[in-house]
This record gives sequence, structure tokens and C-alpha cells, in this order.
Amino acid sequence: MIRSPLLFMLLAVACVAGTEAATPTAPSSPAATASATPEVSFDGLTRRESKTFSDLWVRKYFDVRSYNKIIFAPPHIEYRPVMKGDSSASKASPLTKRQKESLNDIVTAAFKEELSKSKYFKLTDEPGLDVLTIRGDLVDVVSFVPANASGKNDPLTVPEVGEANLVLELFDSSSDAIMVRASEHVVARHEAETKTAAEAVKATALQWAAILRERLDAAASIPLNP
Repeated sequence: MIRSPLLFMLLAVACVAGTEAATPTAPSSPAATASATPEVSFDGLTRRESKTFSDLWVRKYFDVRSYNKIIFAPPHIEYRPVMKGDSSASKASPLTKRQKESLNDIVTAAFKEELSKSKYFKLTDEPGLDVLTIRGDLVDVVSFVPANASGKNDPLTVPEVGEANLVLELFDSSSDAIMVRASEHVVARHEAETKTAAEAVKATALQWAAILRERLDAAASIPLNP
């Protein structure tokens, strides 16, 4: 039987085409897809890269240059729970209501005092189109009662704090919509001259308040969304 070379060529092309059709196309990489799509939070903020903030989220079209005043909102303080089996909470102590109120008063006063020193924003009590509401929350605060305290549940004892996550949030005062959320981990650095637990807590509160004010002023330089 004589076999035509042309027939062999046609059969070869058909086999190659069939193989390519049967081979599934590799799906696109999830990482590549994620990188192409901006990460958006549940409340409409987009993650932004920043050399100043550890974690920064900004609302699209937010222009900080539209604001020059701030309303101070008292901070919310959330403590790390003392749970069995959690080695990281071995030094932490649960606080009484009186102790929490004392710590909250100290932190609130320190934050408000420091924010009054802002280079770009003036404190006000009235909302407006050029006014932001600022709240500096402390989350996952590690607190403990000093060793020289008279008792673990002594309501007069001011608890010391060791570390926390400082969360800065800026809201448009007219709509109450959040514009910026930034966070970072902060650690207490006790000064040598602090003699009492109350002095140590006040020193820590002032340190963290200074960070809050610095981050607020840094927010004044957030570029417009690309």
C-alpha cells in the first residue's frame, strides 16, 4: 500500500490540535488577581501603603486639605482578656471598674492635651464641613497591678500598662463617615524618675498621646488617592 506523505502530515497536525484542545488552560494566579484589585474594608476604606503608619486605610477621594479643625472623641480602651492557657497574658491582671475609670481618665486627659499641640488642626466642639472627628482607641491593652499594691482588687490602685495597639480613626464630622483608620503597636517606656504607678501610667499615656498627635499631623500629608 502506498501512503501519501501529505496524508501523514495531515494526521500529525490533527493530533497536535487535539492535544492542545484537551489540555486545560491554567487558571490565573490568585495572588496576581488580588494584587490587581485594591483591598477594601467593610466600611469602604482602601488599604494604602505608608512609611509612617503600620497599617493605613483611607476612603477614596478623601482630601485631608479640606479640613483644618478636629473634634476630640474620648478613647475606647479594650483590655487583653486573662484566659487560662494563654501564656502571653500571664502577667496581666483583670481590672475593677474603678481601675478602668481611673486609667480612662488619665488617658483621655493626656490625649486631649497633646492634640491641642497639633501643627495643622485646631480643637473645636462644633461639627462642620472643615472639621474632622478624631478618636484614638487603645486595643488589646496589657495591664497589671504593681507588685507593691496593697491588694489585687484594691480600687485605689492605678494599674500599670505595658503594651497596646493604638488605633487612630478620623471621621467627617458632618456625615459621621469614617475617612481614615491607622494602627500600630505601642509599648510603654517607663521613665526612671517615675516613682508611683500613677506617675508611670501618666508618663505612658503622654507617650502614647504624643504618638497619636504625630500620626494626626502625619495624616495631613496623606496624598490624594491615585
